[in-house]
Amino acid sequence: MIQGLYTYAATALVAAALAGAGAWRVQEWRCDAQIEGVKAHHAAESAKAQADVRAQELAFNQRLQDAQNAATKRETKLRADAAAARRTADGLRGTLYEFRASLPNAAPATVIARADSVADILGTCADEYRSVAEAADRHAADAVMLLDAWPSKPR
Repeated sequence: MIQGLYTYAATALVAAALAGAGAWRVQEWRCDAQIEGVKAHHAAESAKAQADVRAQELAFNQRLQDAQNAATKRETKLRADAAAARRTADGLRGTLYEFRASLPNAAPATVIARADSVADILGTCADEYRSVAEAADRHAADAVMLLDAWPSKPR
């Protein structure tokens, strides 16, 4: 009878070992499945984060390109305006030289009329200079406001 008891005990130990090993293996499978789930979730979140960053970068690059294109257009217009102003100034300079050259031979009434015309032109120029100065002051104030409102001040 002892021999049967040993067999029974040995069988029970083997069965317990097999059950333990089986439980261990099932637990390993469950943990592996959880780990794979976490890895898949992490990969999906990482891919979504990368896609969001790419979208933000593309939007930033588009805004930057638009700003550069607008700046190029403004610069082209400013250059054209400056060239037109130079041509106008050259034309006025030529008119003034002709005016000076004609003064010695002109009658007094003509000189007075021309002096009045020059005074009118000077007044118009002063008004224009004043309006340009006011526009420049407004622009400078806007630039300071934008710099002050910027999240990270460069100053």
